[in-house]
Amino acid sequence: MPPLDAILPAVLFAALIAVFLAFTFGTQRNIGRGNAILRWLGAALPRLGQRTTLRWLGSSVVELHLDAPAEPFRDVTVMAVMEPRDVPVLWFFTRARGRRDVLIFRTSLRRAPRIELEAADPAAWIRASELAEEEGWQPIDWPGEAMAHGRGHPDPATVQAARTAWTRLAAASGGVWRVSVRQTVPHLEVHVRPPDLDAVQSEPLIEAIRGLAVEIGP
Repeated sequence: MPPLDAILPAVLFAALIAVFLAFTFGTQRNIGRGNAILRWLGAALPRLGQRTTLRWLGSSVVELHLDAPAEPFRDVTVMAVMEPRDVPVLWFFTRARGRRDVLIFRTSLRRAPRIELEAADPAAWIRASELAEEEGWQPIDWPGEAMAHGRGHPDPATVQAARTAWTRLAAASGGVWRVSVRQTVPHLEVHVRPPDLDAVQSEPLIEAIRGLAVEIGP
């Protein structure tokens, strides 16, 4: 058997090549996935605004900013956050914890919402249940396994509209992770998993977000 110091350089070189190849293929996979999501969104984005600015934030996040958002929005940013496929160890770890690709819609409205509400799936990064420990937040009945809390005394009709929007979002996506409604910027934030891009159109998802923004407005 060759001595360790004789084979160690070859082992390290092979490991370096493996890391490089994993990074390269993972990066290409994420860029391809991000571009596919952008094409999928493209047909429906004019419902939120006409002009967009696109930029990649590393190899795992692509951001779209709408320069001229439509009513009732003052500002709209859409982010496609991909799994860290370019770092295999991190990818396996986060995937085991439920991490998947996610679409984030972060918006500000022309007028602040009437309610404050946080709803999140148990697998989401942000736990709505944590709000139970903050002053003024109360549990709200919510569809499925998600947990929701509202602050103050939210209007029942508006809360029901938010529940309906959650159901619509779930049907138009691969699952809803979070809906956040705040009276401070950003007023409305929606996190969803992308659906099967070949089987589902993007218009129902965009319309559900726009409809929710209208419902929570003053």
